[in-house]
Amino acid sequence: MRNLILLLTILISAPVSFWAQNQSECYNTVTFCPIGKRLGFTRNMQSFSGAFEQGDTSEVSIVVYKNMEYRISVCSPSHPELEGQLQFKIVEYVTKGTWVEKPKFKEEIYYDEDGMEQTRKVEDGVAKKRVYIKEPVVRYDNTEDQMSQDFIFQSNQTRKLNVKVYVPDDGGGEMSSGLSGSNYACIGLLIEHQPGIITGFSR
Repeated sequence: MRNLILLLTILISAPVSFWAQNQSECYNTVTFCPIGKRLGFTRNMQSFSGAFEQGDTSEVSIVVYKNMEYRISVCSPSHPELEGQLQFKIVEYVTKGTWVEKPKFKEEIYYDEDGMEQTRKVEDGVAKKRVYIKEPVVRYDNTEDQMSQDFIFQSNQTRKLNVKVYVPDDGGGEMSSGLSGSNYACIGLLIEHQPGIITGFSR
């Protein structure tokens, strides 16, 4: 029994240890991504680093502020062959109001087969109710921009965005130099910012 418990512990902890090891190897990957310093950008603390398996998709949330210009880029220093293949989308979840219809009910009196008075609920038309739902709106998709590995934009308001990063699957084979001999790649999601250009008149 003791051996069985030990075996189960090893089987359970092995994937966790493997994942933790890969995450450790990928720590601070983003610092090796090409920066836009010449363009005036400064690295934002919302940047991310992580280990990805082929075919993995990861989604992270960031906050962008009004009248700030941002540069979002992805890179894989451990796997330069992925340059130009990493996919990413910028998605905003927008709250929209919509009307939904639900049936209304009323109580109706009726008599059972013994002649006893009873009540029951019956439909009495429909009631409209205003509800609010969040719908994903794709603000940018690099697959529609010649697989560009960076995107520069200025936000006209403070908002929360979600960045989805996808590492393509090469068909089942191992990557050329995977972490610890695995098919994992270190991916950096670099967020940079600088004051944007304010247009229009000012006093």
